[in-house]
Amino acid sequence: MARHAAIVTFVVASWTALAAQVIPVGKEPHHRVVFEDARLRVLDVNIPPGVTTLDHSHDHDLVTVSIGQADTRIRTPGADWGAVRPRRPLGDVSTVDYAGQRGTHTIQNVGPDAYHLIAVENVRQSGWHSTPAVAAPGVRVAAESRAFRASSIALTPAHTSVTRALPVPAVVVLVAGEAVLTRKGHDPQRLHSSARWNVVSAGEEYTVSSRGGDVRLVEIEVR
Repeated sequence: MARHAAIVTFVVASWTALAAQVIPVGKEPHHRVVFEDARLRVLDVNIPPGVTTLDHSHDHDLVTVSIGQADTRIRTPGADWGAVRPRRPLGDVSTVDYAGQRGTHTIQNVGPDAYHLIAVENVRQSGWHSTPAVAAPGVRVAAESRAFRASSIALTPAHTSVTRALPVPAVVVLVAGEAVLTRKGHDPQRLHSSARWNVVSAGEEYTVSSRGGDVRLVEIEVR
């Protein structure tokens, strides 16, 4: 009996020690890397209700787009849990500068809904490009940082498509509705609830078109 208790204690202690380790965000099970190249990474962040992530670190500037409504709180090493942070509007954009000042935290979903984001990392540590915004009907700058510019794109029955060409790589994220993204030399890409994002190369012209009704997207320029 004593030997069994000792084994249980050892297993629990081992799991506790593992959970206390800080891991890179790309290794955290609820932050899934879905695209990576020399300039950027795209992560699909999905934290179910009641779930707490492992302690994880961020080393690159980050922008997130909310595609689900949730209530979360964050704990940094050695601190208590912070206040609950409601993330209500779909398409809400947030940027954080992590390059040169690593961030480490744990996220807990305290609400009844999944915490679902599309996150983009700019892998540069310095030398971010400053480029002017490219204007177009239905396109509005929503957030800017040293590493990103995020613009909201609204398509309506009266304005069903927009064509863009940017001097830096971009990630196009669907927030609501259904759309088709078309690039020269590529098959058209449907954007819908199970395939929400697409990467566009610097200087590449692309068109997003509505498949009917109102469509909302966020275009993230990776500077």
